[in-house]
Amino acid sequence: MFNLNSELFKELPRECAMVQRGLYYGDSLFESLRVFNGRIPLMEQHWGRLSSGLVLMGYDVPAHWSSAYFAGEILRMSPLQARARLTVWRSPGGLYAPDDDRPQFLIETKALASEEYEWLSEGLKVGLCETVRLPVDQLSGLKTLNAARYVAAAREARSRGWDDAVLLNAGDRICEATGSNVFWFDDQSLCTPPLADGCVTGVMRELLLTLTKAAGYAVKEKSATFADLLSAREVFLTNAVRGIRRVREIEGVVFESEKTKILHELLVASMRT
Repeated sequence: MFNLNSELFKELPRECAMVQRGLYYGDSLFESLRVFNGRIPLMEQHWGRLSSGLVLMGYDVPAHWSSAYFAGEILRMSPLQARARLTVWRSPGGLYAPDDDRPQFLIETKALASEEYEWLSEGLKVGLCETVRLPVDQLSGLKTLNAARYVAAAREARSRGWDDAVLLNAGDRICEATGSNVFWFDDQSLCTPPLADGCVTGVMRELLLTLTKAAGYAVKEKSATFADLLSAREVFLTNAVRGIRRVREIEGVVFESEKTKILHELLVASMRT
């Protein structure tokens, strides 16, 4: 199902207006959200990230756009359990320099069977992406349609029999996976790359940092090499749609999952309130 905002589609056919700047220039942001029992528990966090990105990219954000507005638009068309995607792009006009900074949006939803985040008992097999590196700049933390590097990494993972791939930044530091933030346990501390290393400002990332501290674990945001990741006790990936996915193996190194399972249970409980 989808819902296409049509407030600004007056001068161009719907298809042209829909694709021009998002398709031609990647001039777009998006949010992938999880709907649980007709609720979006992390809607405020998603809107906070999206609105900050729109301001950073120079969009003229309508006054009526808010967390409540988009929650209403999504839930009006969404199944009770669903994955939803909100894509926002700049209005048509101009080449690299836009003529119109007003945004337009598209909402898509897909029904899911589960009422909560599921524990991935078998775990993921993950490898190191060799084909691309991620840049580090002012836009690194945003979720944009400039996804060619992630597509290349996902294709590499599939060709090598992995479930996902870890991407490094231009400085050969751990950045993220193809659609997830990366976490690992080093002794008693939970570690994840700092935002300064170029990873997306994950909604689930921020929530887990809070939940982990509440559970009594130390938390470190620190730069790490791929060798550091291989020496960890536990590794897992996170995003707002799938929650926590434990990593079973990276290049022959097998990881535990005891603390990761505890965090998963805390996360599931937090979505029920």
